[in-house]
Amino acid sequence: MTTAAWTLAIDFGTSNSAAAHSGATSGGIETLPLSHTSNLMPSAVYVAPHGGQITVGEAAINAAQQNPAGFVASPKRLIGAEPTCTVHGQTMQTHVLVSAVIRAIIARGMAAHAGAPPTQVVLTHPEAWAQQQIRVLVDAAAAAGIHPSRIATVSEPRAAAAHYARSHAMQPGARIAVFDFGGGTLDIAVLTVTAHNAFEVIAARGDNGLGGKNLDAIVQRWVEERLADRDPDLVTWLRRQASVDVIQSLQDSIRHAKELLSEAPSATITVPTPSGRTTLQLTRDEFDELIEPAVSQAMQLTRAALHDAGVTQPNQLAALYLTGGSSRIPLIQQRLTELGPVATLDDPKTVVAQGALVTAIAEAAPRTHERPATVPGPGDLMVPPATPGTGERSASAPQARPAASGGRRWGRIAAIAVGVVAVVGIGAGAAALVTSSGDDAPNPDNAALSGTAEAEGNGGAATAAGETGKDGGRILTDETELMAALPGPLQASVTNCRKTGFNSNDAVKMLCDIADDSTLAELGEPDSLTYFISFHVDDNEADSTIVNIRNGIYSDGTGELVEDSDRVSAADIAPRSSVESGYKIDYANTSTGLLMDVFGVATLDDGRTFLTRSGLMS
Repeated sequence: MTTAAWTLAIDFGTSNSAAAHSGATSGGIETLPLSHTSNLMPSAVYVAPHGGQITVGEAAINAAQQNPAGFVASPKRLIGAEPTCTVHGQTMQTHVLVSAVIRAIIARGMAAHAGAPPTQVVLTHPEAWAQQQIRVLVDAAAAAGIHPSRIATVSEPRAAAAHYARSHAMQPGARIAVFDFGGGTLDIAVLTVTAHNAFEVIAARGDNGLGGKNLDAIVQRWVEERLADRDPDLVTWLRRQASVDVIQSLQDSIRHAKELLSEAPSATITVPTPSGRTTLQLTRDEFDELIEPAVSQAMQLTRAALHDAGVTQPNQLAALYLTGGSSRIPLIQQRLTELGPVATLDDPKTVVAQGALVTAIAEAAPRTHERPATVPGPGDLMVPPATPGTGERSASAPQARPAASGGRRWGRIAAIAVGVVAVVGIGAGAAALVTSSGDDAPNPDNAALSGTAEAEGNGGAATAAGETGKDGGRILTDETELMAALPGPLQASVTNCRKTGFNSNDAVKMLCDIADDSTLAELGEPDSLTYFISFHVDDNEADSTIVNIRNGIYSDGTGELVEDSDRVSAADIAPRSSVESGYKIDYANTSTGLLMDVFGVATLDDGRTFLTRSGLMS
């Protein structure tokens, strides 16, 4: 019996993954159920301590309750950092973790098609991912058993736009914006219609540290504040003694309440306690007030993307299309109506997967085997080109494309393994608000800097000549000069330093671990994987960040403000979260332009000591 050819599209997400397939009976575009109760599956994986067996989805979350050391909450965040990661003491290729999720989704699809493998697999990715990051996805699908010649990729905003175009005819030249607000990231892209069902991305921005998990963390702080009024000992128990399953239960209740508030005026949050359970009532008005700073941040990023595309009036957009589960929040939809005509279709969590399938079908199946070895742009539907001399198609990803019209470079919105979320355990979503590309290859857009760094300003940090960022002001894009920008004591205390990407102004971001034999080692949490720094140099951002630090924005006023006597540097030291022990330091210096996040100092006093011992403050 011959089974019909079918295509599978996979939207591998930060928090959850979705898929669509050409239906076994109808042949049309259908969402693929990934469990008995949902079209989504958690993207999480769990690595067993011996042998490295990998469990995915809900089963991974369940396994982590017994041993959180093997839990990787968001493998997508690892793409673009290092090619390997260490989980449960085992060094593993990043694509192997991703492959486990993709393999499980492929198995679901095959079950719906009488065991037949897909003829083609289409994978989605953020618009501005570098070729190395797309390559990880392709390698992951290949490791899951799909021949590279049958693998294609398409950017998430193009896929979403294709889904929208199925039911909304648009003339060439029309512009559409895609607002993709998921569990772990926010991506905004502006596209123009070039032909029927064809789009060109003209601007893109994003924040890989802003998503639904941030909103969950805000609500969790609200819960702890309310509980502290009743029983401070209960808050201490939750932060220091509660088991993983207790914290998971609380987070599930918070997430359910958040989702319910999109439809109801109030929701109940159930809090486990040593003696039973207690409940708190959260109204939508209270929720809106809590998340207002995060929503404003999302709106600012959206305005910037529209400005990059030359969109200054709402009527210049054919639609502002919402995808991602967090885009359902009424306050977000209300604020977005100020920027353009808001449009939604179907389940916002699955439209990217459906749109990817639309794009693949439009490209026509025969191209899988006959496509010439040309290299499309990073957002175009891509099938790996043939490897010379073999007749086989390689798993290489496309080259990065030059700037969009107007000379602006795309926002670099790729993932970073902030906090090495792979091994921290459940609740490791409290990631630094950074953006990066993870592209280790030289970028022709960023010329190497010249000039010698000179020690200058408070804390002994160095100042280099730098270059001017697209938003104005001096930035550093050379890794050597960035290292020289650190105070001498801190330079001597870090190890394994690597570029992780760029901020929105194209300043290079670096991440370093604290060396075990350094003078700073004793100030961190026992697990060295959670003790590290992330830093970059951007004069303009330093000026605005120091104001936010002084206003307590980063810790909602719960941290301790530390400043130098000349008031050119400031830091906020605050607890990381109820499920991540230790403290985080947000630091900015307006004299040197140095911005830094320090993760995993053990106590508040250790945070103060870190600032002085590292040379960041005198």
